[in-house]
Amino acid sequence: MQKSIKVRLRFDALSASKPMIYYLAKDYGIVFSILQADIRPGVGGRTIMEMTGEEADIERSLAFAKDQGVDVKILSKAVVWNNETCVHCGACTAVCVPKALSLDPGTAELCFDNAACVVCEMCIGACPTGSIRVDLYE
Repeated sequence: MQKSIKVRLRFDALSASKPMIYYLAKDYGIVFSILQADIRPGVGGRTIMEMTGEEADIERSLAFAKDQGVDVKILSKAVVWNNETCVHCGACTAVCVPKALSLDPGTAELCFDNAACVVCEMCIGACPTGSIRVDLYE
């Protein structure tokens, strides 16, 4: 069965020098969309990506990544925005790198694109009214 999940891969200095995402695509047939990345060979880094493939292939590919020293975290969280308590100040948009939060140019109201959200949680600290939170889901 086809499945899509969002994952965060954190690389140490050694694993950052390996073409891990290439291996995931080539050896396991994973289709991926990189949502955010900051990786420096010999230093380390992280990437947040959406992985799509057969469920068994995704599980095997993540096991392979772990065996190679990559810290794997499945992102099973969702950002929830409360429109009723939001004052549409735009503070959250300044820290939202993937632009999941934006101000509508016509109405100046906040818009939230859940599909673009990478659950980095930067918006939570930026919101002065506490209108943004993270919910866990399975």
